[in-house]
Amino acid sequence: MEGIATIYTVNLKDWQDGAHIRRLLAYLPDEVRTRAATYRSERDADRQIVSDALKRVAACMENGLRLNEIELFRDGFGKPSLKGFPDYFFNVSHSMDWVVCAASAKGMIGVDVERVGGAEAEAAELCFTPRELAEWKMQPPERRDAFFYELWTLKESYAKAVGQGLSIGLSSLETIRHQETAHIMRQGRVDSGLRLRLVPLDPDYKCAVCMPADERTVQCRRLFPDEMLACMKSFDGHSDSDVRRIFH
Repeated sequence: MEGIATIYTVNLKDWQDGAHIRRLLAYLPDEVRTRAATYRSERDADRQIVSDALKRVAACMENGLRLNEIELFRDGFGKPSLKGFPDYFFNVSHSMDWVVCAASAKGMIGVDVERVGGAEAEAAELCFTPRELAEWKMQPPERRDAFFYELWTLKESYAKAVGQGLSIGLSSLETIRHQETAHIMRQGRVDSGLRLRLVPLDPDYKCAVCMPADERTVQCRRLFPDEMLACMKSFDGHSDSDVRRIFH
């Protein structure tokens, strides 16, 4: 049966009111509060707090859990997992204003979001295959930066899905792009078990998700401060309301 991968998104521009962040932090574990206090930049701390909250909201939404039932851990490559739920897969990424969390019950999933900046030839030579590099150089100047970050996020989402991150070596992965989706060729073989696609998020950003081939559709749910806090309150057991109504 074909499934739907979900990407939960938060834009930090919606969280300009520091009171919202403080209220959100109250629902998070002590170690999250301790880690947030180590950031020199308040915006970096806010981004980490929202990221920690978002992955918990997604886990509760997808698995019907309470906050106190969530135990997250990472393997040696930093790939996150939810203890006791081997069939639940998720991945988190953030860049500047955006924090995103992709979730799937079908299999490995990875997501990457990047703000589009100036693409450098040295970075392209390190991360792209010869074919990709040639294709990038053929792009018109006004398209070159966007094309760079499309390839980058596609390849990074795959590396995160398979659980090896940048240690896999992006230059060892080649994107085989179709109309709306892509696959990765690795060591001369196409990985047909995973499909990739770009996700429209923001004109100034590129976002890509790598998901199981059975996942044919991607749905995005943007959470605003009041909605996020309502979720945390409900999952904390302080309310009997059905939080799923927030999204319908």
